[in-house]
This record gives sequence, C-alpha cells and structure tokens, in this order.
Amino acid sequence: MLDIAPPQIDIDLLQQTQGETLASLSSELQTISIIEQDNLRWMRFQDGSIQSVMLLQEPAYPVLDYTQALLSSLILIDNPGSLLNLGLGSGSIERFILSQLPEMKLCSVEIDSNIIELAREHFHLPATHPVIQASAEKYLAENNQKFDIIVCDIYSKTVSDNPILNQGFIEDVARSLNSKGVLALNCLPTTEAEMVDILVSIRTCFPWVMLLDVKAQKNIVVICTKRAFISGSDLTSRMESLSQSTGLNLSKICQQLIRLPVSPQYKRHDD
Repeated sequence: MLDIAPPQIDIDLLQQTQGETLASLSSELQTISIIEQDNLRWMRFQDGSIQSVMLLQEPAYPVLDYTQALLSSLILIDNPGSLLNLGLGSGSIERFILSQLPEMKLCSVEIDSNIIELAREHFHLPATHPVIQASAEKYLAENNQKFDIIVCDIYSKTVSDNPILNQGFIEDVARSLNSKGVLALNCLPTTEAEMVDILVSIRTCFPWVMLLDVKAQKNIVVICTKRAFISGSDLTSRMESLSQSTGLNLSKICQQLIRLPVSPQYKRHDD
C-alpha cells in the first residue's frame, strides 16, 4: 500500500529545471532526456515537455494528475481483472498496477525499444514484466483478447500521425473491450478543432464520455464506455475502497471529471 502525502508538482518549474541528466536518446520517434533532482526523476522531450515523473522514495505512486485520471478508470468497472496499456512511457501505470493490484492481468504495448529500455533501467519497470514491442494500431488490429480497461497514452509527432483520430483505431479499441469495459485516453490536442475531431470519432463507439482538462499539463483525459456510467454514490464508494486498499486518493480527480451529454437514443440507459 502506498503511504505518502501527495506531492505538489509544478510542471512549468520542472520544464525549466536543469537537474542531473542521467541519460538521453534520440530516435526516429523522439528525443528524450532522463532528468533527476532531489526526490524526482522525469522524462523530458526535446521541446521541453514533461512526459513522466517518478518519486524516488515511492516509485509506484502516480505523480501526475493525468496519470491519476487515467487510473480513475479502475473505479468505473466492477472488479476489473485485466488492463491493456498502449504506450509505456516511463511505466507509471505498470508500477502502480504491479505494486498495488498484482492480481490484475496487465498487458503493456510500446513501439519504441529505447523507451522500454529506459523504463527498465531508470524507472523501476521490472525485468520480469513483459512488454510487447509493437505499434498500438498493429497490436489492436491483430488482437483477439478482451480487456476490462484499455489505457491509451500515445505520443505522436504530428496530427497526421495520431492514431486516435483514425476511426478504424477507435473501432479496434471498442472491439477489444468487454461489454462493460472502459477506455481511458490521454490527449494533447493542439487546437479545439482537433479535440472535437477526437470526440466525434470516439462518440461513434462510446456514447458515455467524461473529460478531465488538466490545464497545468495541457492534457485532456477522455474516459468512455459503451454502458452508462455508475451513479455518483457508487463512484464515491469505489473511490474510497481503492484509497483504502492502495493508498491512492482520487477524490480531487473525480470531482473534476465532466460528463458529456448522452445522445437521445441512449438517454433511457443513462441512470
């Protein structure tokens, strides 16, 4: 169980902090540096953006708000038993699940072998946890498994490379979820029009959608299902249960989630 007071992280400050560079790499996909200062270690992209932050004293703690928002998918389904993580990053999702919910079946997919190596060497991703090296699109297109939760946090250099704008990709995600499954998607839209395009694509497969606008980090997390969301009281109960069993308190995140209106044909199911 996590036993730590939630840290206050200033992303703008981290972007400007020099710190100690532990490693750096450049590939066709991205240029990344691993920076450390005091109790923090993080990934920084060439443009200065921060992708992942880890507490050295408690590596399993999901530091960033958008990571906690992605993990809020855990309380939207009753006793989730499986999770597919598309886009490894530093392994924030993996460290939390493997540490706090070890009974859960966890599948990790990452296209960049360098990222997998960095996560193992610098971010406490266990060598025993397998990571499938493939693009999210290729994995989903060939996948025959069903998952309770799919988390998608994929880096793309340009809008044209962004798979979440592809209708076929969203359909493959929906096909890979159980009937009561939950998709948690991290977005970094550059314009309002791009965010609208993402939502239009998602709503064709997922009538029930919630958003969290993480303004300090410029992320928008989209959480969606094919079934109506649970009631507020059930959400609170599951949130408290997760907090008691793992030490992760998602109350601030849950208060910020915004439910989008449901289309009229689904209203009768939206209790």
